[in-house]
Amino acid sequence: MTVLELNNVEREPGAIYYIRRYRAVAKLKLPTEIVDSNVEFSIETGPLGNKQIDVELLTQPNYPALPIIKALRDFINENDNAGTLPI
Repeated sequence: MTVLELNNVEREPGAIYYIRRYRAVAKLKLPTEIVDSNVEFSIETGPLGNKQIDVELLTQPNYPALPIIKALRDFINENDNAGTLPI
């Protein structure tokens, strides 16, 4: 199970500057098919610079959720470190 890309990434406005909330469409490669799933995620930066990424699947594909969420967290963290997410 791999995440191919995040499409239509939009940042939701928020008053707390250290929490960033996003909505996107994730393209997932499952063992039997490639599916699109709507997701919401937030990135919370702690006082020491550590990041906590929370992911919620809005449309659940026919596959266990835990591996999808772990792969999405890793993919989101890589994109955030690379600076490709909207500010």
